Parts: sequence; structure tokens; C-alpha cells
Amino acid sequence: MHDGVMTSNLDTKNSSRGDKARAKKYLVEFLPAMLAYVVVLLLVVVFGDLTSNKPSRIIWALLPIVPLVAVVWAVVRHLHRIDQFQSQLMYQSLSIGFVGAVAAAVTIGFLEIAKVNVPLAGWMIFAAGMLSWVLGNAILLQRKS
Repeated sequence: MHDGVMTSNLDTKNSSRGDKARAKKYLVEFLPAMLAYVVVLLLVVVFGDLTSNKPSRIIWALLPIVPLVAVVWAVVRHLHRIDQFQSQLMYQSLSIGFVGAVAAAVTIGFLEIAKVNVPLAGWMIFAAGMLSWVLGNAILLQRKS
């Protein structure tokens, strides 16, 4: 595609059958893992007693890592399956997300040096990285289409 004009019958904004099959396979692997993560996270919040001094709180706090490994596995498998265009787009948007997370971490770090209490700093860094990744992906996709 050049200047928004189709240059060939092969150029299309529609997903191919292969793209759809790869996306479906990804969802089949990703969604159950993410659902398990959410369920475990809810169990941790409700029953974990994370603010106590009990030693079991550490196990409860680390429990969400188990389904998170399956989420990571699904994403890595997806990255190996996608085509070159999708792969380039994914890696570029992940890079933007990484930069967003680093910028948030440095900002929060300096605020903490200045004795500013930043509650849930780790989650704020995570949110900044995820938001940067999603926005970066949307902007890159818009620019390339």
C-alpha cells in the first residue's frame, strides 16, 4: 500500500485465514491462562492476608506467578507464530512500552528520593508500561495502514 492506495490485489486491510488461525490459537492459549491469573489474583486478595505478619503471606503474594508463567508462555508462542510484519509491529510496540515503564520508574525513583510517598509504585510502573505498549501499538498500526 502506498499513500492509502492499494497497489495490488494482494494488498488488503483484511486478515488472512492464516492470520485469523494464528490469532485464534493465541486466544485459546492466552485467555485461559489470563483467566487463571485473574482467579488466583482474586483468591490472593480475598484470602491472602497480605498485610499480616504471617509467613504464609509470602506464598500468597507469589502465587499469581504460577498462572503468569502460562500467560508469558502463550505470548512467546504467539511471537514465534506471527508473520514478519506483525512481529516487527509487536517488537516496536513492546519497545515503546519498555521505554514508558522505564520513564515511569525513573520518575517515581526521583520522587521517592525527594521523600514523596508514591503508593503502589510498582503497579504504577506496570500500568505506564502497559499503557505505553497499547498506545504505541495503536499508533504504529495506524501509521502503517
